Amino acid sequence: MDLAAVLLVTSVLLVMAFILLTVSLMRLRGTTRELEAALADESGARDRAALMLAIASAVNSSLALEEVLNVALTHAGRIMGAVAGAMYLVRTGKAEMHREASYNLTTRARGGVRKLDEEPLSSALAALRPLVVKLDEHSAPGLEAGGHPQHALVVPIQRSGQLMGAMELYLNAWRELTEDQADLLNGVASQAAIAIRHAQLFQAQEENALTDELTKLPNRRALAQRFLQEMQRARRHHNAIAFLMIDLDHFKSVNDTYGHLNGDAVLAELAQILVTGARESDVCARYGGEEFALILHETTEAGARTLAERIRAKVAAATFPGGLKLTISVGVAATNEPALFTQLMDRADQALYAAKQGGRNQVRVADMKGPAPKPHPARAEAETV
Repeated sequence: MDLAAVLLVTSVLLVMAFILLTVSLMRLRGTTRELEAALADESGARDRAALMLAIASAVNSSLALEEVLNVALTHAGRIMGAVAGAMYLVRTGKAEMHREASYNLTTRARGGVRKLDEEPLSSALAALRPLVVKLDEHSAPGLEAGGHPQHALVVPIQRSGQLMGAMELYLNAWRELTEDQADLLNGVASQAAIAIRHAQLFQAQEENALTDELTKLPNRRALAQRFLQEMQRARRHHNAIAFLMIDLDHFKSVNDTYGHLNGDAVLAELAQILVTGARESDVCARYGGEEFALILHETTEAGARTLAERIRAKVAAATFPGGLKLTISVGVAATNEPALFTQLMDRADQALYAAKQGGRNQVRVADMKGPAPKPHPARAEAETV
């Protein structure tokens, strides 16, 4: 065989080898893409499974409403690649939702209240499925990182046909939801609805345990807890704090003469007078029997005395069930000295005793510089809460 023939055969073999190599590389690339797609699907499935497991775990292990909302919101936001998110819950008897949890939003970001018949909620609620909605300048909340999101992925949350709330997952660009993504979000919403309901029931039980059944005011236990919180806040912000002890004069004779049912009605009416006479920020509680208490934050002695006199006059002018005219005695204690905060309840109780001994239907103010009174049972409770 001459040299030309050898070269020809070699060339043909090289071409065939190149073709085979090219085909093999193409198959390898195709296999790689398939493997990458499979891995992506598997990763997405793992993420979806992790999300559902986290939500289910919250349902079974947590009764704290705030924790439940944050778990559902942050996990859903991560899966969908949201830059921020917010969870809204329906307020009973109102056609609106209030933002109860969020992440990556500025403090007091706009959109704290959403009307059910306005965007961004109305379209998604009408469709009862997740929808991406464009936000306008009035509805887009501020982002911690700066700027405002352009769109919100709104996910309705309902249970047994009852609307409970909605998630808003904020996006910087429009996104078309796939069927799998919509199913995933519906699953999250379903799990969140169960968790929210459990947490709300638990919260209601806790509130009942801290509420006086007759007057619907905080009870003595709740008073102790709030007193501790208000003392801590006053210390932190270097503010004054005041405490009022209130006693309904001659209440025993009301029960003896008109019966306990009428006596209960009198106490309920007094509770309403105290609530309407106090400021919205004040804490009004039933201490026990015919005794009530008020915690006044950021209030000096002069301010506490003025409020106490106003309430006393309001009670004296009122007509109670059974046509009764009744009065109250009030003990006031106030200070801006943190070292004396724990004495406020006892000092007010001491002042109340002085008011009753002095003829009732009057306000007495405690001398915070006098000898310290003996520990009051409720104060001891407050210090151990």
